[in-house]
Amino acid sequence: MLKKISAADYETFWKEYGTNIKLGVIEDSANRTRLAKLLRFISSISGEKQVSLAEYIERMKPKQENIYFIAAMSIDEAKKSPFVENILKKGYEVLYLIDPVDQYCLQSLPEYEGKKFQNVAKEGFELDKSDVKKEEQKKRLEKTYEPLLTWLKDKLSDKISDAKVSDRLVQTPMALIASQWGYDGNMERIARAQAYQKSGGDTTMNYYLNQKKALEINPHHPLIKDLLRRIEESKDDKTAIDLANVMVEAATLRSGYDLRDSVGFADRIESMLRRAMGISLDEKIEEEPADEEDQVKVDFNEDENVIDDENDDGDDRNAKTTKSHKKHGDL
Repeated sequence: MLKKISAADYETFWKEYGTNIKLGVIEDSANRTRLAKLLRFISSISGEKQVSLAEYIERMKPKQENIYFIAAMSIDEAKKSPFVENILKKGYEVLYLIDPVDQYCLQSLPEYEGKKFQNVAKEGFELDKSDVKKEEQKKRLEKTYEPLLTWLKDKLSDKISDAKVSDRLVQTPMALIASQWGYDGNMERIARAQAYQKSGGDTTMNYYLNQKKALEINPHHPLIKDLLRRIEESKDDKTAIDLANVMVEAATLRSGYDLRDSVGFADRIESMLRRAMGISLDEKIEEEPADEEDQVKVDFNEDENVIDDENDDGDDRNAKTTKSHKKHGDL
């Protein structure tokens, strides 16, 4: 029946029942494959139109093995994600999962028509792995940046689990990558929201939420190149350590994760701004002087109080005199 209706009618149907179909894929294992044919998602090339998984597969590149997707809070966030920079540059199509239930839905599908789903925000994602020249170039870059990778793992051991050279970043200097079984930024936000609703807490969820992420660096970015230069000159360079911390915290936000120490991040940004503007880190904030007009008002009010007190004393004396006259019958 659904195969015979028009695209416009199906769009209306999907708006009404799309979430129910996704829940059916998650919960109904017997009909999961059949329901998967009804799924629709926005993609990097579809504009506002939603596409089916079959349509995506028809447009796949000849050697493409997986269906790529990115989960985010909005289409705009998905488009700006550092994880899609290289894949979009190379012309691959990416599904944008912007409904909270979307990621659970695809996790329930091991594959579709022989094609597995690949979250581009997690470890294990590779492009052009059959390209020998690309692999050789990556090995050379890994050797060049080995001192920086080792230094980052040592200095940022409380923040990251590993440091690697990335082949998915183009414009962004760094990004945080979830493990295959860990939470990406979007899933972590959903999980935290659910955790807040549970009074007793969830041990398994807390385990995943507290997992460290791997750090990927863009070897072609000028900030990364300069960071390598600095640590080769001195591994204890204070500026290099501050830069690395700020860059990782910025990567945390770019990768869709919440920043735990937002106050520390703001303090480090201020320190960097002071250095850039030639202001000493020890220079204190100038205290605001007392306003003369306010001081005059204070003095005036004090004078009024004195006058009032004097008037009060006069009233008291008059009252006493009146009482005395009344007592002696003078009034």
